[in-house]
Amino acid sequence: MKTILILTLLLGNFIIGCQNSDSTLSPETDNTSPTQTPELSNSPEAKPSAEKNNPVAAVPNNSPGTRQTCQISAYVIDQDPNGLNVRSGAGENYDIISKLPTTPIAVFVDITASQGNWVQIIRAESPQKVEFQGTGWVYASLLGTMTRGYGTEGVSVYTNANTESRVIGQIPPEKQVKLLGCDRAWVLVDYQELKGWIAPESQCPNPLTTCP
Repeated sequence: MKTILILTLLLGNFIIGCQNSDSTLSPETDNTSPTQTPELSNSPEAKPSAEKNNPVAAVPNNSPGTRQTCQISAYVIDQDPNGLNVRSGAGENYDIISKLPTTPIAVFVDITASQGNWVQIIRAESPQKVEFQGTGWVYASLLGTMTRGYGTEGVSVYTNANTESRVIGQIPPEKQVKLLGCDRAWVLVDYQELKGWIAPESQCPNPLTTCP
């Protein structure tokens, strides 16, 4: 009888222990985890292209401190009745050493360098006489040139001073363009807000006639 009582007590404790174990959730059995926010990859494929749909801008080679060697011609388009100032250096703080006439008759200039917004001239000549001989600087955008492209849709405008750069537009034939700078025989021009480089064979520095 005593043996049966002991077995009954042991069996009861075992059943209670099993019930307590099933009702306790072990941390290892909790499979619920908070929602994870995916991390943005640093690979190029995950980044939006900053350059997509951006227009290609002209890349000027005439930053303020950079001097470019040029070999071009242009003509005066300044309309100031007091004349176009020729200065001793590339800036308004330099002395005025001469003035070029701004009459309707064209005044042609030979350009040998470009620095910032200024170009260096060594000679200026009108149909009547030599207006300037020496070395001086004039503000580039007061000079101009014409486009050639005769019998075509126009001349190509490039992002840089070489034909391997991207074409960003065209300028119709026989149009006057404003000079912004130069690099060798290339000119940086502005035509109706289109700014870029045109090749030597696309230039005609004479508003009075076409160029051969």
